Amino acid sequence: MKRRISALLAALVLLCSLCVIPADAAPPANTATILFTHDLHSHFLPQPAEDGGESGGYARLKTAIDREREKCPDALLLDGGDFSIGSLVQTLYTTQAAELRTMGALGYDAVTLGNHEFDHTGEGFARMLNAAKKAQAAFGVLASSQFSASVEDYREQYGPLTATLPALLEANYRPAEDNPDKDFIQQAMDDYGVQETLLLERDGVTYGIFGLMGVDSDDCAPTSGFALEDAAQAAERCVTVLKEQGAQFIICLSHSGTDEDPKLSEDELLAKAVDGIDVIISGHTHSTLTEPIVVNDTYIVSCGPYCRNLGSITLRKYENETGSKELVDYHLTPIDETLKENSNIAAMVETWKDKVGDTYLSRYGLTYDQVLTTTSFDLNTPVSGVQENNGLGSLAADAFRWATQTLAAEPYEGYTVAVTADGVLRAPLRTGQITASQAFDVLSMGVGADGTSGFPLVEVYLTGKEVKAAMEVDASVTPIMPAAQLYRSGALYSFNT
Repeated sequence: MKRRISALLAALVLLCSLCVIPADAAPPANTATILFTHDLHSHFLPQPAEDGGESGGYARLKTAIDREREKCPDALLLDGGDFSIGSLVQTLYTTQAAELRTMGALGYDAVTLGNHEFDHTGEGFARMLNAAKKAQAAFGVLASSQFSASVEDYREQYGPLTATLPALLEANYRPAEDNPDKDFIQQAMDDYGVQETLLLERDGVTYGIFGLMGVDSDDCAPTSGFALEDAAQAAERCVTVLKEQGAQFIICLSHSGTDEDPKLSEDELLAKAVDGIDVIISGHTHSTLTEPIVVNDTYIVSCGPYCRNLGSITLRKYENETGSKELVDYHLTPIDETLKENSNIAAMVETWKDKVGDTYLSRYGLTYDQVLTTTSFDLNTPVSGVQENNGLGSLAADAFRWATQTLAAEPYEGYTVAVTADGVLRAPLRTGQITASQAFDVLSMGVGADGTSGFPLVEVYLTGKEVKAAMEVDASVTPIMPAAQLYRSGALYSFNT
């Protein structure tokens, strides 16, 4: 009898141990690792850093990417826009699509658009897409050929051998109905495969990704010829579609940005307005977030501009009613001289440099790394919003005034005042040698009427009274609109605060 009771008790204990789950046991979960950049601005090559070292460069970025993927082979690699405009390689934008093709070689899964992708207007953006697809198609033909001569022909016409292009995502920015180039642009976007959303599966986890353009970004692209849809409205649509398709992690590539002023922090406002976004890769404002901003259970991340860092975020998301998340890891990897260059990407960048020399620079009799002069002190970009003079701004204004007096076909014989604005000074000049490429980087924005990279120099006649009025506006507007601050050559003024 005792044996029977003992056997029964043992059976009951075993049964209970199988069925009872501890109260604090966690539900099943999925883990996701996302590598990210934004605002790369064509920084293919390292730049001198303030501490005397170097920062950026795609060959070093590739090394950082490979190291992260050794730890997590299924990590996504994404970009938040403004991948173009910022170095001499951008002069190949419409003809070679150097930025997108190199990002394909770096292993990017998806990217979105920023305002600077439209510096060559919407038509130039379309030409860039066509150039990328044409090079990819030519590589496909080359891959099926047995003749080595074809390789040389390809390099002559298209530059580096590239086969892969990243997905391009854009949900709320499309050619305006009154854009005369609408059909051409839309056809280029369709041929490339630009889409609102993308579904990716890695190691059994399904990711839903979409791209957005922000209000300020659109304001910064006045010649895009595109129409902007409300970001929250487009995001709601994308989240709904991706959830219906089975996305377990939803990621927004947003070229909107964050700001200390809550009313201007577009990506924080987006996270408040739209439920269901797990991560926002936030570009445009060049923010560097050492910790994510968490709003409405959405993680907003930024790693800084100009290829200075590679961002990484790892999240664990639980399969419960709320889909709650926890941050497993977040870190920024500096892209600097401590990283070895990836030889394949380094060779690709050298090929782009040669292309720039053969095309854009040849008309000026310059080469990419040609040393123009030296400086014994740093010429830094301005501290925005501070109403004071700046050496780099003064140098640029002096150069404009010198050009009008020296290079113009019919130099103006009257008095000349030259001005440049804070917002167009894009890179410092560090102590030491200054090369042609570094000089270009300072004023790398814009495009001329002939399609040449760089803003054209514009002349306008003003009376003395109008010059004084402009200076009064400059003195009063700078604190509230820092990018508009003017640096002058040929005129001085003082003001009472």
